[in-house]
Amino acid sequence: MGVGQSTTQFFKGKKIAVTGASGTLGRSLLHQLHGQGAVLTALTSRSQSIEIEADGDSTAIATVTWRVGEESALADLLTEIDILVLNHGVNVYGDRTPAAIEKSYEVNAFSSWRLLELFLTTVNEGNAQKKEVWVNTSEAESNPALSPLYELSKRTLGDLVTLRRLDAPCPIRKIILGPFKSELNPVGIMDGMQVARKVVAQAAKNRHNIIVTINPLTFVTFPLKELFVSGYFQLFSKS
Repeated sequence: MGVGQSTTQFFKGKKIAVTGASGTLGRSLLHQLHGQGAVLTALTSRSQSIEIEADGDSTAIATVTWRVGEESALADLLTEIDILVLNHGVNVYGDRTPAAIEKSYEVNAFSSWRLLELFLTTVNEGNAQKKEVWVNTSEAESNPALSPLYELSKRTLGDLVTLRRLDAPCPIRKIILGPFKSELNPVGIMDGMQVARKVVAQAAKNRHNIIVTINPLTFVTFPLKELFVSGYFQLFSKS
């Protein structure tokens, strides 16, 4: 965000699509971004249209229903999008069956990876300055989350994003969140709307790693993890 530029000026008129839009954080992000003047598209696996409460009234958000594994169906839409927020996910908690393993990796890692790559194909010299991706990887990248498959799949996504950042044609921001109360985590501590407000504010300040948590260790463990993993990838992989 430039000197003297407000958060509203940063997002006003930007076309933003949010996956996982029917969940707690998805709705909260839509609410915050709507307040900043963004033009929104809600991407959800559910059939109902998404509405948010704004100024005491319900506001309908343009809603597109999609399914994991059918990411290519969103190709035309993504050409029109400035900011893609990859926020969908699943938590199987203590389940470690083969089906749970497959579901965790497919939803938490590979689906987001396919959408990320699909979006990056829409970036060119003419629009690169306004295009960007936000990826919700969670503080499970560097800390325990008391859900082994959630941790493993989110770490896989996080490492893939770290690798892709080395050659990406536009900014890729990571959203590193602590436990907030939601359907995925009913015992979460933080409030989803407060979390979304901080995410939007940090993105407007051009933070590439957006950390919102009550755990002070994350502010140490995540940057160190990111530094070492990124350095390793630079040394032992090619463009």
